Amino acid sequence: MRYLTALAACCLLIGSCTKSGDVKPTREDDLRSGKWQMSAGALRFDPAIGADTTYNFFDSLPSCRKDDYLVFSAGMSGTQNSPTKCDPSQPDLVDFGWYLENNGNTINFINAFQTFLHQAAVSAPFTSYTGNSFTIQYKNFAKNKIDSLRNDTLTYTYSFKRK
Repeated sequence: MRYLTALAACCLLIGSCTKSGDVKPTREDDLRSGKWQMSAGALRFDPAIGADTTYNFFDSLPSCRKDDYLVFSAGMSGTQNSPTKCDPSQPDLVDFGWYLENNGNTINFINAFQTFLHQAAVSAPFTSYTGNSFTIQYKNFAKNKIDSLRNDTLTYTYSFKRK
Protein backbone atom coordinates (compact mmCIF):
# COMPACT_ATOMS: atom_id res chain seq x y z
CA MET A 1 0.00 0.00 0.00
CA ARG A 2 2.90 2.33 0.79
CA TYR A 3 4.32 1.64 -2.66
CA LEU A 4 1.02 2.57 -4.34
CA THR A 5 0.84 5.80 -2.34
CA ALA A 6 4.45 6.64 -3.22
CA LEU A 7 3.81 5.81 -6.90
CA ALA A 8 0.68 8.00 -6.96
CA ALA A 9 2.61 10.87 -5.34
CA CYS A 10 5.40 10.55 -7.94
CA CYS A 11 2.85 10.56 -10.77
CA LEU A 12 1.23 13.72 -9.40
CA LEU A 13 4.60 15.40 -8.97
CA ILE A 14 5.76 14.54 -12.49
CA GLY A 15 2.40 15.44 -14.02
CA SER A 16 2.38 18.87 -12.41
CA CYS A 17 5.76 19.85 -13.87
CA THR A 18 5.87 21.83 -17.10
CA LYS A 19 8.77 22.74 -19.29
CA SER A 20 9.56 26.44 -19.31
CA GLY A 21 10.75 26.19 -22.93
CA ASP A 22 7.29 25.18 -24.18
CA VAL A 23 5.79 28.64 -23.74
CA LYS A 24 4.85 29.92 -27.19
CA PRO A 25 4.73 33.70 -27.65
CA THR A 26 1.29 35.13 -28.28
CA ARG A 27 0.41 36.89 -31.51
CA GLU A 28 0.44 40.16 -29.54
CA ASP A 29 4.00 39.44 -28.41
CA ASP A 30 4.97 38.57 -31.97
CA LEU A 31 3.51 41.80 -33.37
CA ARG A 32 5.31 43.83 -30.70
CA SER A 33 8.67 42.24 -31.50
CA GLY A 34 9.33 43.97 -34.79
CA LYS A 35 8.70 46.70 -37.31
CA TRP A 36 6.09 45.89 -39.96
CA GLN A 37 6.34 47.39 -43.43
CA MET A 38 3.52 47.28 -45.98
CA SER A 39 4.46 45.00 -48.87
CA ALA A 40 1.18 44.96 -50.84
CA GLY A 41 -2.14 46.73 -50.90
CA ALA A 42 -5.26 46.26 -52.97
CA LEU A 43 -8.78 47.63 -53.16
CA ARG A 44 -11.54 45.52 -54.67
CA PHE A 45 -14.56 47.53 -55.77
CA ASP A 46 -17.67 45.37 -56.05
CA PRO A 47 -20.52 47.63 -57.16
CA ALA A 48 -24.13 46.62 -56.70
CA ILE A 49 -24.54 47.33 -60.42
CA GLY A 50 -21.62 46.70 -62.77
CA ALA A 51 -18.39 44.75 -62.95
CA ASP A 52 -15.94 44.17 -60.11
CA THR A 53 -12.61 45.96 -60.27
CA THR A 54 -9.43 45.32 -58.28
CA TYR A 55 -6.90 48.11 -57.94
CA ASN A 56 -3.42 47.24 -56.65
CA PHE A 57 -2.68 50.62 -55.10
CA PHE A 58 0.64 49.69 -53.47
CA ASP A 59 2.44 49.80 -56.82
CA SER A 60 1.34 53.40 -57.38
CA LEU A 61 2.38 54.65 -53.93
CA PRO A 62 5.30 57.08 -53.91
CA SER A 63 8.54 55.73 -52.42
CA CYS A 64 8.12 58.09 -49.46
CA ARG A 65 5.01 56.05 -48.49
CA LYS A 66 6.42 52.61 -49.27
CA ASP A 67 9.08 52.95 -46.57
CA ASP A 68 6.51 53.65 -43.79
CA TYR A 69 6.28 50.97 -41.13
CA LEU A 70 4.17 50.11 -38.08
CA VAL A 71 5.41 49.51 -34.56
CA PHE A 72 3.00 47.74 -32.20
CA SER A 73 3.88 48.74 -28.64
CA ALA A 74 2.83 47.54 -25.19
CA GLY A 75 -0.35 48.98 -23.77
CA MET A 76 -2.10 48.47 -27.12
CA SER A 77 -0.58 51.62 -28.60
CA GLY A 78 1.35 51.86 -31.82
CA THR A 79 2.94 54.22 -34.31
CA GLN A 80 3.16 54.50 -38.05
CA ASN A 81 6.67 55.73 -38.75
CA SER A 82 7.71 57.66 -41.85
CA PRO A 83 11.48 57.60 -42.43
CA THR A 84 11.13 59.55 -45.70
CA LYS A 85 8.62 62.39 -45.72
CA CYS A 86 6.47 63.14 -48.75
CA ASP A 87 5.82 66.61 -47.38
CA PRO A 88 8.02 68.56 -44.94
CA SER A 89 4.99 69.18 -42.70
CA GLN A 90 4.33 65.43 -42.39
CA PRO A 91 4.99 64.16 -38.86
CA ASP A 92 7.71 61.56 -38.28
CA LEU A 93 5.19 59.26 -36.64
CA VAL A 94 1.46 58.93 -36.18
CA ASP A 95 -0.05 57.29 -33.09
CA PHE A 96 -2.84 54.72 -33.19
CA GLY A 97 -4.42 52.21 -30.84
CA TRP A 98 -4.76 48.51 -31.51
CA TYR A 99 -5.95 45.28 -29.93
CA LEU A 100 -6.60 41.69 -30.95
CA GLU A 101 -9.85 39.79 -30.54
CA ASN A 102 -11.41 36.53 -31.69
CA ASN A 103 -8.52 34.48 -30.24
CA GLY A 104 -5.97 36.70 -31.98
CA ASN A 105 -7.54 36.24 -35.41
CA THR A 106 -8.76 39.83 -35.81
CA ILE A 107 -6.83 43.05 -35.31
CA ASN A 108 -8.61 46.29 -34.46
CA PHE A 109 -7.13 49.71 -35.14
CA ILE A 110 -8.43 52.76 -33.28
CA ASN A 111 -7.79 56.41 -34.16
CA ALA A 112 -6.13 55.24 -37.37
CA PHE A 113 -7.42 58.06 -39.59
CA GLN A 114 -3.97 59.61 -40.02
CA THR A 115 -2.36 56.24 -40.77
CA PHE A 116 -2.37 54.35 -44.06
CA LEU A 117 -5.86 53.06 -43.20
CA HIS A 118 -7.50 56.51 -43.48
CA GLN A 119 -10.25 55.28 -41.14
CA ALA A 120 -11.14 56.20 -37.57
CA ALA A 121 -11.59 52.53 -36.67
CA VAL A 122 -10.91 49.30 -38.54
CA SER A 123 -11.63 45.70 -37.58
CA ALA A 124 -9.67 43.41 -39.90
CA PRO A 125 -9.38 39.63 -39.76
CA PHE A 126 -5.98 38.14 -40.53
CA THR A 127 -6.25 36.24 -43.81
CA SER A 128 -2.71 34.92 -43.33
CA TYR A 129 -0.11 35.11 -40.58
CA THR A 130 3.44 33.78 -40.34
CA GLY A 131 6.28 34.87 -38.10
CA ASN A 132 7.55 37.28 -40.74
CA SER A 133 4.44 38.46 -42.57
CA PHE A 134 0.71 38.92 -42.28
CA THR A 135 -2.24 39.99 -44.41
CA ILE A 136 -5.42 41.66 -43.18
CA GLN A 137 -8.65 42.36 -45.00
CA TYR A 138 -11.71 44.43 -44.20
CA LYS A 139 -14.79 45.73 -45.98
CA ASN A 140 -16.62 49.04 -46.20
CA PHE A 141 -20.00 49.63 -47.73
CA ALA A 142 -21.11 52.71 -49.67
CA LYS A 143 -24.46 53.61 -51.21
CA ASN A 144 -24.58 52.85 -54.90
CA LYS A 145 -24.83 56.08 -56.93
CA ILE A 146 -27.31 54.57 -59.40
CA ASP A 147 -29.54 52.65 -56.98
CA SER A 148 -29.45 54.17 -53.49
CA LEU A 149 -31.21 51.12 -52.04
CA ARG A 150 -28.13 49.00 -52.79
CA ASN A 151 -24.62 49.12 -51.38
CA ASP A 152 -21.31 48.89 -53.16
CA THR A 153 -18.68 46.80 -51.36
CA LEU A 154 -15.10 48.02 -50.97
CA THR A 155 -12.67 45.31 -49.81
CA TYR A 156 -9.26 46.51 -48.61
CA THR A 157 -6.35 44.07 -48.37
CA TYR A 158 -3.01 44.99 -46.79
CA SER A 159 0.06 42.76 -46.53
CA PHE A 160 2.97 43.47 -44.19
CA LYS A 161 6.40 41.96 -43.74
CA ARG A 162 8.72 42.16 -40.78
CA LYS A 163 11.37 44.78 -41.42
